[in-house]
Amino acid sequence: MRLEARNLTVGYGDQFRIEGVDLVIEERRITGLVGPNGAGKSTLLKALSRVLKPERGVVLLDGEVLHSLPGREVAKKLAFVGQRLDGALDLSVEELVYRGRFPHQTLLHRDTKRDREAVEWALGAMKLLELRARHIKRLSHGELRRAWTAMALAQRPEILLLDEPTAFLDIAHQFELLDLLSGLKDHGVTIVMSMHDLRLASIYCQRVIAMQNGRIVGSGPTDEVLTVDLIREVFGVEAEVRKHPATDRRIPVPYALVERGAESQPAPEEEEPHEAEAALPDPSDQPSPH
Repeated sequence: MRLEARNLTVGYGDQFRIEGVDLVIEERRITGLVGPNGAGKSTLLKALSRVLKPERGVVLLDGEVLHSLPGREVAKKLAFVGQRLDGALDLSVEELVYRGRFPHQTLLHRDTKRDREAVEWALGAMKLLELRARHIKRLSHGELRRAWTAMALAQRPEILLLDEPTAFLDIAHQFELLDLLSGLKDHGVTIVMSMHDLRLASIYCQRVIAMQNGRIVGSGPTDEVLTVDLIREVFGVEAEVRKHPATDRRIPVPYALVERGAESQPAPEEEEPHEAEAALPDPSDQPSPH
């Protein structure tokens, strides 16, 4: 399933917009969107997920114009989990995840064997089988994030878009969620997610798209994009690149603000290895599947 944007311009009226974006999302990979606050990561994800309509240009899903396709058909192929996890609060975890089957159901065909299999797989993929009966109001933030992700996975999408999936999670739960998401590649799921932590992006993302002021300023394999020069220019911080203690991945470690107006010494690219630092259906208008 190929997702791409051509000369994409989209935004919020006279306020912020991204302009002239061209990109192709590599299939069955994790692509990280990185950039400072206000760079346009969330706006781009909303355009790629059909939430925002382009002002110019197009988003293509397998060669077809995304915004001209029926929403139900898009939801069978592409799912989006935003930053806000509200709505549909009077549900158990399993009931929430069943909401992800809405695009596949009709008045005559609900709660089919395929629905049950998809829900079981999604609950298992997010390690929620033991929490299936728990009310979502009683979940921790990390568990709630996994529950909404499971709802998206129940759609059985080939492309999963996530806006800041690790926001507000402690470091252990960040690793837990990203480990689970990483395993989805083996099930043919392409993932695009916005991230703030460059270290985690370098560990989990095979490709990175760097954004600044509504434009793409770097795109490609993670090691090639997250250089000390790009981090200095885009994020305004100095960084050094270290080797991951268990893999060959290169981990950027920011350590100071750039001294504006003074020439800064470039950071070394590598050091000796050492321990690393640590489109969804709207639930409000869906019928209950039970």
